[in-house]
Amino acid sequence: MRLPIIPELRSTLLLVSALLALAFFSSPGFAGKGDKTYQLEYRVVLQPLTDSARVTIHISDGGLLNSVDFNIDPQRYSDIKADGKVSIKDGRAVWEPPEGAVKFEFTAKISSKRDNGKYDARITEDWAIFRGDNLIPAAAVKAVKGATSEARLNFQLPSGWSHVDTGWPRDKNGSFIIDNPQRNFDRPVGWIIAGKVGTRRDFISGTEISVAAPRGSALQRMDVLAFFNFVWPQVERTFHKLPPKLLIVGAGDPMWRGGLSASNSLFLHADRPLVSENGTSSLLHELVHVITRISAENNADWIVEGLAEYYSIELLYRSGGMTDARYQKVRRWLINWSKKVTTLRVKRSSGPTTARAVVLLQDLDREIRERTGNQRSLDDVTRELMQVGKVSLKILRSSAEGLAGGKLATLESELL
Repeated sequence: MRLPIIPELRSTLLLVSALLALAFFSSPGFAGKGDKTYQLEYRVVLQPLTDSARVTIHISDGGLLNSVDFNIDPQRYSDIKADGKVSIKDGRAVWEPPEGAVKFEFTAKISSKRDNGKYDARITEDWAIFRGDNLIPAAAVKAVKGATSEARLNFQLPSGWSHVDTGWPRDKNGSFIIDNPQRNFDRPVGWIIAGKVGTRRDFISGTEISVAAPRGSALQRMDVLAFFNFVWPQVERTFHKLPPKLLIVGAGDPMWRGGLSASNSLFLHADRPLVSENGTSSLLHELVHVITRISAENNADWIVEGLAEYYSIELLYRSGGMTDARYQKVRRWLINWSKKVTTLRVKRSSGPTTARAVVLLQDLDREIRERTGNQRSLDDVTRELMQVGKVSLKILRSSAEGLAGGKLATLESELL
């Protein structure tokens, strides 16, 4: 005899059936025809004894990619292997992956010296500091329309190494999540540190700030964190949009004796002061590069470097780190240092050129404030330039004069 199904039970059975069907059709083994998201995993095995890393790029479905054209420097990359067809010629490696799960692997040299003999990337038996930009070659990707990646980065560390960190956040499994909204084929750029490393970490207004250096390094990790806690309210007020994570890596000689910025991260030599005797800050200068991410068109490097140096002074001043008298003294020093500068329109902005650019930007900020009754400032211009990305004098003029409501005398300077 069939028993009647009461309404409450019937509703429950229908709901269970619907959930089971949904689970089946959304499982990894049953991706819908419209699903064009592929899993992209970078696996990095660090090899100190050979000054290298073995890198394997795993892709869940090569059928979503027509080709990946890697920029291969033969001095840095070697022993390339891949599923499917690979053509290597004239510094390019063009990969045509087949359908299904595929991989592309190579060996990358880690250590790199600048002309002055100092390292901007190095691996020792105890630690490694380098950039993902140099580990993973840049690539031009031709993909199926609408295809996009979900990228992860994982490391295999040598025996005795206990730590690795990047400027990217981790997922619950410890993988670094690589997500660049401007790219469909995400690449893990930015500074990376691994090995026997000491780290201090804090969360300031929603940003995870990690300060890391090899154990025994002279970098004062807590000083850096304390400094950021001091200036961060002004950083947030000035730029509004801040990265979810920021990594600061440092080390002493023979590393590059200065600061170097990258995506979500920066390097600072352990001997660099947080604030120099002239009132500027290499740490804040590089931080501005990290946050603004603007680059220069021809002869506009003074804008990029000038803004970084301008805010290295301004953020400290606004935070109460210097008096009005000290601020004016710093300005006089900049004017004196740059008095021989006759033009800002040069390919690369040197120290005196950047100093003169700061003076001009201070004047521009003052003029915008006066013209708008203090309703607008150079901060508004900078935020607009952050949206543009690549800047020029024309773009700077358009933004500043648009906000001020007319031509600005500062931007008619003979220096420009």
